[in-house]
Amino acid sequence: MKMIFTAALLLFIGIVHAQNIPVELMAGNAYLNYQHSIHRKTSAGSRFGWTHITNMVNRYQTNTIKGGRPNEMMNQGYFTAMIHPKITIMGGFFYTPVTDVKLSIATQFAHKTKNWFMILSPRFDAGKKNSYELFGLLEYQPALTTRTKLYSRFQFMTNHGNDGHNRSYQQLRIGIDKKAIQFGIGITVDQYGPTTEITTNSGVFIRKLI
Repeated sequence: MKMIFTAALLLFIGIVHAQNIPVELMAGNAYLNYQHSIHRKTSAGSRFGWTHITNMVNRYQTNTIKGGRPNEMMNQGYFTAMIHPKITIMGGFFYTPVTDVKLSIATQFAHKTKNWFMILSPRFDAGKKNSYELFGLLEYQPALTTRTKLYSRFQFMTNHGNDGHNRSYQQLRIGIDKKAIQFGIGITVDQYGPTTEITTNSGVFIRKLI
């Protein structure tokens, strides 16, 4: 897990031709969290493209006897087609070590104004055990000065299958945006399994658009 985590950091920090790729690292009291989201078009002005999303959790305590949980890694890759300026359909794969590889289809609704950005994305994963997911994101970035903005984000995901609840989380980030770098404090509330066992991770984050 640590090798994958480090390789991902080096790979995506080294991307120089891509634009507006959010890369975030949060150091919390329970784990280190890395996530990125890449959205690229096949060519300028094209309705088609591809997307790659990664979320990795590197825990300080993985021994379940001592109250820890296993590390987590999630990868998603899609071919995308924009059918409306605000609506994109996506087809590809979803992978975690627990679920293995699943075929995945999703729809993404995105809306952006001067200070607000919103995404809502339902998804269906087909595999040995089918699952259904809803992802949402809301960002608010008003100007504080000519060079500084407030950065705030609420992000959630909830995933269910035939046996009920699988995995959910809610993330809150509040900080400052300066020269395309965001930093501040954050908290993530995680839920696991049919009983929705709850854990929390709070700390500091840094996020950069590369």
